[in-house]
Amino acid sequence: MASETKEFQDKFGTVGKSYKTFRPTYTEELYSIIDSYCDSKRDLAIDCGCGSGQATVKLAKYFKKVIGFEPSQGQIENAVKSENVDFRLSAAEKIDLPSGSVDLITVATAVHWFDLPAFYEESKRLLRDNGSLILFTTGFIEILNNKEAQKINDNYRSGTLGDYWAPIIKYVIDGYVDIKPPFENVTRKTISLPKLMSVNDVIGIYSSWSGYASFIKAGNKDVLPEVKQNLMNAFKTTDPDAEIVESNFPVYMVLSKKQ
Repeated sequence: MASETKEFQDKFGTVGKSYKTFRPTYTEELYSIIDSYCDSKRDLAIDCGCGSGQATVKLAKYFKKVIGFEPSQGQIENAVKSENVDFRLSAAEKIDLPSGSVDLITVATAVHWFDLPAFYEESKRLLRDNGSLILFTTGFIEILNNKEAQKINDNYRSGTLGDYWAPIIKYVIDGYVDIKPPFENVTRKTISLPKLMSVNDVIGIYSSWSGYASFIKAGNKDVLPEVKQNLMNAFKTTDPDAEIVESNFPVYMVLSKKQ
């Protein structure tokens, strides 16, 4: 399973800048849920597989210290900077922190890439009693206001890139129902992340996907210019920057506590 962590690093390191630029930002609703779930001790939160730190920095509002751990140098180099947030190059399965020292562990759209048994054991070691483990992921973009564009969207994800997704992406497709923390008290929530976008924004999302990175790495011709034109035709627009795409990203949350 260690190869999955290496695969996670390889697939995202080359698209770190696109990931930071185009991935949708989590809403305040998600952080309000995290805030309400955690108890009052807020000394240290860690975000594993933190990518470029988009979710990591949001935790700084609620905790004295936040550390983002990320195995991809390409992502760390593009990390968001914040006063009480540090970033460290590290796999999630082996974190250099004392046992029982962490109040909250989060993983945003990454835990499905981990060696789950090893990560769960490390989580049990790191969390103090009543510390929280909160795992969440953004699902795939849905285009709501144009059926033809949604067909193009589905075909790109499951057709063009179908053979280039890692098998573990099924965890995301299934809404994290098979992500099962090592603690008994588990709460599951699904929230929506609506976003008004342009065609260029949608293409940016596509360019940030790990399946696209694998597709290009395999030597295939870049299909995004063609996909972009097809989307513009579907929306009957000549302006790729017009914000005319009504989209939604489901966000699946798995919340648990160490007792």
